[in-house]
Amino acid sequence: MKKVLFDCDNTLGLEEKDVDDALAFLFFLGREDIKIMGVTSVFGNSNIEDTFSTTEKMIEDFHLKNQIPHFKGAAEAGDYDTAAAKFLAEAAADNKNEITLIAVGSMSNLYGAWKIDNSFFKNLKEVIVMGGITGPLKIGDEILPELNFSCDPEAAEKVLKADVPVAVMSGNLCLAARFGEKSWRRVNRSKNKPVRAYIKDNIEGWYNYSSELIGLSGFYMWDVVAAVYMDSPEIFPYNKRKIVSTKEDLQYGIIKTKKADGMLADPEIINLPTTILDTKRFKDIVFAALDNIDIVPEGYSDA
Repeated sequence: MKKVLFDCDNTLGLEEKDVDDALAFLFFLGREDIKIMGVTSVFGNSNIEDTFSTTEKMIEDFHLKNQIPHFKGAAEAGDYDTAAAKFLAEAAADNKNEITLIAVGSMSNLYGAWKIDNSFFKNLKEVIVMGGITGPLKIGDEILPELNFSCDPEAAEKVLKADVPVAVMSGNLCLAARFGEKSWRRVNRSKNKPVRAYIKDNIEGWYNYSSELIGLSGFYMWDVVAAVYMDSPEIFPYNKRKIVSTKEDLQYGIIKTKKADGMLADPEIINLPTTILDTKRFKDIVFAALDNIDIVPEGYSDA
């Protein structure tokens, strides 16, 4: 059983806000070989009150209130003394070298956990983060700003240079994972009727808004890439690099690297995949997990 901590800035259902954190959470729910040890909320896609309440509602929607602990984290850069940081530090210490931490918002909660316990990163099995850019994040004629590492560059620098295996799913990589028309039709074909209805109801607004925003049908599955990487790293090319970004680079989310000679667990060494080798398999993995969720969400029927 794979143990996972999920640190996120979920905004499912909020107007003109992304839904990828929620889809990553649902991916974990649909995997019988994954145990969600806890969820922590952080600022990023929206303010901490929004991301916390949205995630709390989702946990309640799937009747998991007494099964999955959920803690409120940082409201801004520098806000490190939080319930989320304490929980992360304790969970890692209690399960040494067993937990994969997936972080898909600002890196503030992770930095806060390290400040509480300087062995925090060493206590983890691995860290997988979604964030940063390796070049301009261009969609059509638009260049998008980076929205994770740049939220708290000091925290991002600490995570990228942590003494634990770190894998980074950059924004540029995630452009290979678009939830487009075929994916939308695939949701409609799902035999898991209550979960299908829940997903449709909660992502349709973002699907339509994002389609107008990017000039292509659908949206990018940014954070889902981190979840699938944990499950199936073989569909991503291994690219060991030494991180040389400064805090000033990370103010813009810029990932700078050079050839690496050390081990992945060494400080400053990361795996930085450059593409998804098999996007069909990627989506098959995602939809298989969504179809496998055996919980009927609140307000939906399995009839």
